[in-house]
Amino acid sequence: MSTTAESALVSEDWQLTDEGAKPSSLIVQLRRSAHVLPWFRFVYAEGDNSRVQIAFASHMVTITGHGLAVLLAALAGQRVLRVIQPTKNEAKFGVRGPASAKFTGPSITDITVEKFQ
Repeated sequence: MSTTAESALVSEDWQLTDEGAKPSSLIVQLRRSAHVLPWFRFVYAEGDNSRVQIAFASHMVTITGHGLAVLLAALAGQRVLRVIQPTKNEAKFGVRGPASAKFTGPSITDITVEKFQ
């Protein structure tokens, strides 16, 4: 049984697998590109409600936003399939989707991906 209620993990800005299932990779969907990082190269994740860092052997993914502690909990179980960087307007005005509805749940404002040298 999960320690975090399943509905609390839900956001417009990330996709999870079903409980007990583990994806083979994490897809980081940026505005103009995407990165596919295999979970077997995952090193650690750390953060709080406003910032989460996900370290892989070759890349560091930094996510900023609101209510990200639930994302960190999902990362701990390696259940995150995809994280999605919102458009600039979605992030600035807190809206999501084609209807531009106001979104008040956990959300991402920005994602950066840095490759280790």
